[in-house]
Amino acid sequence: MSTVIRSLALTAAAVVGTGLVAAPSQAAEAPAEAHVVFVQTDAPDGNTVVAYDRTPSGGLTQVGSYPTGGDGGVLAGSVVDHQASEGSLAYDPGHHLLFATNAGSNTVTVFAVTGDQLVRRQVIGSGGTFPVSVTVHDDRVFVLNARNGGSVQGYRLAGGHLVRIPGWGRSLGLDPTKSP
Repeated sequence: MSTVIRSLALTAAAVVGTGLVAAPSQAAEAPAEAHVVFVQTDAPDGNTVVAYDRTPSGGLTQVGSYPTGGDGGVLAGSVVDHQASEGSLAYDPGHHLLFATNAGSNTVTVFAVTGDQLVRRQVIGSGGTFPVSVTVHDDRVFVLNARNGGSVQGYRLAGGHLVRIPGWGRSLGLDPTKSP
């Protein structure tokens, strides 16, 4: 199996609008995270990631709740998905890290992942306003900020922590009067 296909096979699948990340089931070589689902609450008074164990039949059992150290956010007019986003959580299987956006406090949280357990390692500024999406590739992490015209900020991953790279920040120049 090629490296790219293997990497894609082990990458968590994000579900639109739910802040949900699930590591897909794999053969015997699968890590412990392969049967865990992480869901973000996006609560404005304290964002939390909730962990569930997934049974072979697809059932879920809640096993933990982990404060992100930031606040969720709500866009005016939103009903179900308060961030109007996709990918507010991202799992990095190579480093066993989970990244969560905190739209209400303009931050990103880094969690170390061991099976269905999370340990908060870092809360760092998103480099913009109202972060709604995060993605990771090797040792690079990018955050999409939705307000004030939108922006993307890049980071390097070093020792399980994000290091902001100022030259990797870009304004998107979007109309700030429109919803992201």
